[in-house]
Amino acid sequence: MQAKPAQRLVLVGGGHAHVHVLKDFAMRPVPGLGVTLVSPRAYSTYSGMVPGVIAGQYRMRDAQIDVQALTARAGGTFVADSVVRVDAQQRRVHLCDRPPIFYDWLSLDIGARPSGTNCIAAGAPVAVLKPIEVAAEQIGEALDLAASSQSLRVVVVGAGAGGCEIAFAIAARIGEGGHVTVCDAADRPVATRNGRASRAVLRAFAAQGIEFVGEVTVVYADRFGVRLRDGRTLPATLVVWATGAAGPDLLARSGLPVDERGFVCVGDDLRCAEFPEIFAAGDCAVMASHPELPKAGVYAVRQGPVLSANLRAAATGGRLRRFRPQRQLLALLNTGGGRAILSRGSIAVGGRSAWRLKDFIDRRFVGSYARPKLDARAVMRPMVACGGCAAKVGADVLGRVLARLDIRQSEHVVVGLNEPDDAAVFVQPAGTLAVATSDAFPPFTDDLFLVGQVAANNAASDLYAMGAEGSAAIALVCVPDGDERLAEERLEQFLRGALKQLGELTIPLVGGHTIAGEQTIVGFSMHGCVEPNGILRKRGARVGDRLVLTKRLGTGVVLAAARAGWADADWVEAAHASMLRSNRTAMRLLKRHGVCSCADVTGFGLAGHLAEMLRASGVAARLQREAIPALPGALDLLATGWRSSFHATNERTIRSTSPETNGRSVVRELCVDPQTSGGLLAAVPPARLEGLRADFAAAGEEFFVIGEVTDGNGWEMTL
Repeated sequence: MQAKPAQRLVLVGGGHAHVHVLKDFAMRPVPGLGVTLVSPRAYSTYSGMVPGVIAGQYRMRDAQIDVQALTARAGGTFVADSVVRVDAQQRRVHLCDRPPIFYDWLSLDIGARPSGTNCIAAGAPVAVLKPIEVAAEQIGEALDLAASSQSLRVVVVGAGAGGCEIAFAIAARIGEGGHVTVCDAADRPVATRNGRASRAVLRAFAAQGIEFVGEVTVVYADRFGVRLRDGRTLPATLVVWATGAAGPDLLARSGLPVDERGFVCVGDDLRCAEFPEIFAAGDCAVMASHPELPKAGVYAVRQGPVLSANLRAAATGGRLRRFRPQRQLLALLNTGGGRAILSRGSIAVGGRSAWRLKDFIDRRFVGSYARPKLDARAVMRPMVACGGCAAKVGADVLGRVLARLDIRQSEHVVVGLNEPDDAAVFVQPAGTLAVATSDAFPPFTDDLFLVGQVAANNAASDLYAMGAEGSAAIALVCVPDGDERLAEERLEQFLRGALKQLGELTIPLVGGHTIAGEQTIVGFSMHGCVEPNGILRKRGARVGDRLVLTKRLGTGVVLAAARAGWADADWVEAAHASMLRSNRTAMRLLKRHGVCSCADVTGFGLAGHLAEMLRASGVAARLQREAIPALPGALDLLATGWRSSFHATNERTIRSTSPETNGRSVVRELCVDPQTSGGLLAAVPPARLEGLRADFAAAGEEFFVIGEVTDGNGWEMTL
């Protein structure tokens, strides 16, 4: 059974304070508190290491924390989206691409935006330093394009610590291949630090040929460069906008209490006085008792433990702590070339020792949030088994959701959700046969919008495996009982995701059945049509046919590891993308080339569905081990012991039907991995193979020849 959280904590943004909250909650969960992280990116980038990335000292992945995996380890839900508005009165977070989600407690850690960006002309070659990941990519691309040129001129607007580090990084990267200028309204760089630190930066500028232009005001940035108020122009082929911080537009747009710069106001306990269920930390927040506190990542890092303790206390009725910022901070500024400047109070020293200290501190910080190195079997969480359902979801809940969905039926639907009745009625094209199927499963993630998309795709795949086009879909949903608010939200998230995918497949949603129970179960009854001579069947494979697979394998093991926070975000995103890719185009291409033997690869894995085809056709097959395609990370996870909960069942089935496959290997394990929304498996006559391959390539579809149909009664894999 799935526990139903009594409260929900929503974390908006994957900033430095929130990564600590997630780690703390992973180590010490709060009973009854569900955690959701909303962020457009699955990785949180540590800004202190980005200059080193640009300079070539690190890879970008070295500077990133996998917050999707961290959220999973905390038993939470990761939602890949951006927040457009917070409704503090209704306690709802409105998202860019999904329905709103409610919260009992909300925490904001979304950083800041550079000020003055309204001075940037459209089309100007400007990289705005926030978001830092986007800026690093833009700067890297610009430097790569200019690598063979001696005409690169870079102007960095803003001489704070961030702007200076970026300037040093670019100078180190291009060497003598260009010119770097830093300009600022202040008369010296890093003006918020002591004079010795500023002088050390100026000396480092001179050593690397970086020009500093102080006491100037930028009025415009266009394709020619940076225009100053005194009439001068600093020519530039690339401008890096690293000005002072301003509050994100989201805060004021949401009606939250903000200061004159747009930062949300919080007390010493990092709590918003006007809305006590809302907390904020990092650069997006300003403390009423310390309004001039610099926007430095070190403060966000230090706020993490206090924020985590206070969120825990708020949810459990405990006493909140105060955050007391340090008066003097140790600051380390990367000057490139394996050197740095250390400053604290009135002290400032530079050199290689300072760089080694900075490198050690930065790597240790990012490494502290890395996935622990443990045996997979010690942390595996099997997928929840299907349970019984209790009663229908209330008519008022269902009615509110359907009203918000604004479903418009196609002309082929006679009776559907626009005028609900006991059953749907839709037109069947003349001369076609009806095809029907159903599919349901427990969600592989608590992101029900994504689950709705995948569930629709997965169910429609059964139609495509038969050569049919979709005519209508009927939703089957069981949502947790006992919490009407949660049930309504989950139902809407699922249906909106499903409608998005069904819209792409041009399959109308004509009805559904919703019940409340102990566990969420989702799926569809799918209806389609096919011409009598266009049916694809499992039988029909002939000796000599080539076996073709249209998607990579591994969704089962990747999803199993992802639930426990043990799969890299890149691997999870690749699995999601595969599950969201429809088999409709592949089916149409197979039919165009006269293929008649086909199956979709789903819960029984490649081995199980291939065995069904072979038995139906009275033939055998030989698979090429090196040709079996795997999703990113799947083989790595299998090699370390990760398995989907249904893996063992598939393995027993294959062992009993095909004894010759008992030899163990990682690739063999991949072949029994259960798939969700997997690809099509087809037997293709050799004469049609190359034409089919060319059409798949032209359509942007995956196409893998994995083996050959042989004479016999079984299947084997060659070494």
